[in-house]
Amino acid sequence: MDFGTQFNIAHIEPCTHIYGPGKRFTIWLQGCSLACRNCWNKDMWPSKAKQLLERELLLQRICNTKNIDGITLLGGEPMQQAANTQWLIQTLRQQTELSIMVYTGYEPSELDQKGLWDTLSDHADLIIAGRYDETLRDTYQQWRGSSNQQLIYPVNSRLKQQAIQLNEMEIIISEHAGVTVLGYPDSS
Repeated sequence: MDFGTQFNIAHIEPCTHIYGPGKRFTIWLQGCSLACRNCWNKDMWPSKAKQLLERELLLQRICNTKNIDGITLLGGEPMQQAANTQWLIQTLRQQTELSIMVYTGYEPSELDQKGLWDTLSDHADLIIAGRYDETLRDTYQQWRGSSNQQLIYPVNSRLKQQAIQLNEMEIIISEHAGVTVLGYPDSS
């Protein structure tokens, strides 16, 4: 589904600590047709409108958020909202010093065939690429759910921190006593 210049968003956390290095503005996009078996975010598969947000407003929200080191896009599948994802990472790269991390279930070769790889690799600082594979689940691969997923630091990456063997979870308690659990709990 195409929503023009609006992002279809599943969830936003303006400050997380486990989806990349430092404090991150993290955006889960709604919609993914890859349907990885036993995906952690199945509720984000449907591409019907969930929370539509004009991309200029999302950019403004990110830029107005204090004390963050970068942004992380995941989902859902960010590259199934390619035009808006490309616009956002290009604009952020040009206008800010924020690091940019993008999760995608696609392999680089698939993105290249779709004409999406060059823009992604030119503007993102870290790309997590590859479908989640439950048979390769490894909660100690920082920033990844399964060991087949690649950490790609493009040539012009501004990130120096490399991933380590670490399992992280984050619990966020909102001002209204709502609780959000982020990350991958150990299966044992």
